[in-house]
Amino acid sequence: MDNALSRAAREIATRFDFKGTGASIEWKGEQAIEIVASADDRASAVLSVFRDKLIKRDQSLKILDASEPRQSGRVSKIDIVLKEGITTEDAKKISKLIRTRAPRASRRRSGATSSASPRRSATTCRQSGRW
Repeated sequence: MDNALSRAAREIATRFDFKGTGASIEWKGEQAIEIVASADDRASAVLSVFRDKLIKRDQSLKILDASEPRQSGRVSKIDIVLKEGITTEDAKKISKLIRTRAPRASRRRSGATSSASPRRSATTCRQSGRW
């Protein structure tokens, strides 16, 4: 992730179409990234460059939770939060879906004992007289 971010920042600094736009991408804490540019379309283009760098490094784009471009004074900003795992709401939906589609198998019991009896060893059988 860090490598993709640094490569994207380097490409943004050297690309002709980003010259003079004040476009940048940098870490904002440990689990967030901030994109700053002079216009909404330039901020979206920076996000696209970052996504391309992630794809080249076999990273899933599902870990990114990017906000819409917002104006902050004279610049446009996009905040990206990195997701880890799944949310509790998604976990509840998944478990409910599993429970409805794959009901539990019913256990068969005969009387007070279960249907599977323990194996007897050969010495136990010889001693008891049952073979």
